[in-house]
Amino acid sequence: MNLSEQLNCFMAETELDYAICGGHAIDLFIGAKTRPHKDLDVVIFWEDRDKIIQYMLDNDWAVYEPCGTPYLQKINNIANQIRVKSNIWCIKPSNYHYKCTEHEKDMFAINFDDSEQTDLGYIEFLFNTKTDGYFLYSRNYDVKRKLNEAVFHVDNIPCLAPEMVHNKHRKSCVYDEILDIIKRQGMPITRNYSMHFLAVFMSYYITK
Repeated sequence: MNLSEQLNCFMAETELDYAICGGHAIDLFIGAKTRPHKDLDVVIFWEDRDKIIQYMLDNDWAVYEPCGTPYLQKINNIANQIRVKSNIWCIKPSNYHYKCTEHEKDMFAINFDDSEQTDLGYIEFLFNTKTDGYFLYSRNYDVKRKLNEAVFHVDNIPCLAPEMVHNKHRKSCVYDEILDIIKRQGMPITRNYSMHFLAVFMSYYITK
């Protein structure tokens, strides 16, 4: 199984709503591998934060949260959280890709190599909000899509639509510019809209 399939099997027991994002989502969307990926990003919702942390701990994963310093705090139980950032890092102790060094009690520096991740040994969960049937972009709640448009499925694997993937990954200025282009072209909000967004996005970066 590839990494997306491994994740889908692992997450099936949680019964939580989630979607693959980042480069893996783009690969699934276009049906081809665009480049090697050194990590796996997964969108999940704020209300399920404690549930996914408990699930990961129960399955012997180490869970870390950013806390506004160069170090990550290790979460040993769901009561032990700072909750200042919208993501957590989950690492299997047996993985070869990410290595943790304790700086002080429960505070760790994490180092990783640039090799491609092929086994399910690392997951970054990114927390977002949903309300009234809409997926809200965490940095700007004015950016939203209907849930059934923000998430699509490939072979039963849920993925974040390309326009939300790149918006999520710190491309908000580019996102806005490309969104304006698409709106001026009168593109309807459908799956074709997502495909058109991806085409414009890739053309935009090729010409920059």
